[in-house]
Order: sequence, then C-alpha cells, then structure tokens
Amino acid sequence: MKPLRKALPIVLMVWPYLLIGMLYLFSLLGSDAAYLVLRIYCVLTVAVYALNIWNACTLRSETQLARWSMAVKLVHIPFYLLVFCVGVIFVGAMVVPALLFLSPFLLLLLAAGDWLLLLTSSAYGISAAVQAAVRGRIPKSDAVLCGVLHCFFVLDVVGAVLLFCKLRKTPSSLPR
Repeated sequence: MKPLRKALPIVLMVWPYLLIGMLYLFSLLGSDAAYLVLRIYCVLTVAVYALNIWNACTLRSETQLARWSMAVKLVHIPFYLLVFCVGVIFVGAMVVPALLFLSPFLLLLLAAGDWLLLLTSSAYGISAAVQAAVRGRIPKSDAVLCGVLHCFFVLDVVGAVLLFCKLRKTPSSLPR
C-alpha cells in the first residue's frame, strides 16, 4: 500500500503530459482509434483524480503532503503555460467565422480541465494545511489563507511553496 501512496502523486505529476502524448498519437492514428484512446484517457483521469484526492485526505504527514503539493504544482507549470498559449490561439482564431462558435466551447473545456487538475493537486496542500493547523504547527488563519490560495491559478503555487517552507522550519508537535 505504501508504494501506491508514493506513486499516486507521481502519476498525477505526469498525467497531464500524457494528454499531450495522446494528442500527438491522435495525429498518427485514424479518427476511430483516437476517439477510443480519448475515452479511455477520460475514464482513467477520473480514477487518477479520485485516487489522488483519497490519498491526500488519508495521509497523516503534513510535511509529506506539503512536499507533494509543492512538487506536483511546480511540475504542472509548463502544462498550464501550454494550455494558456493554446487558449490564446483559440481566442485569436475566433476571427475565422467557423471557429467563432467552436473556440468558446474549446476554451470552456480547457478551463474546466485545468480547474479540475488544479483542485485535485490542491487536495494535498489543503490537507497539509488542515492537519498542520490541527496539530498546532501553523495558525488556523494561515491554514485558511493557504486553502484559499490553493483555489486560484498561480497563487496555488505560491501557497504550496510557502506552506512547505513553513512546515519544514516548524517542529512537529505531535508524532506522525
């Protein structure tokens, strides 16, 4: 069970990049195979996200949770930048009449996918903040602030790094 707990955040780190690989695979495969691969990826995404949220909620080491939160969020930065660039391209492509109606739909899908990934990876940081506050390692106000920061793009990375640095410097008051 312990190797699975360590592997889940690593899978979450790599998961969005597998989507990029799938999109490349779509360009090589026919449309029927591409849709099958996309459906399988979507089903597995739900499972990966659910398992990571479960993992974040059941781990008991707030320092380890904060470390995973920070690592996952830092690894996801290039993916979010790529999605942002794709979104900018879709906004620019709206001058083409055919894409005028398709682009907003695709932008909505990109935004929803990013928010789900953000909230899934934030489960580690929010769980770490709650546990640290309960154990007295950080004030409750800091835990609330960290929870709020984890719900917004860019600020989630700041919150994850600050929480990890704070927990690393603060001695544990209770055994893990």
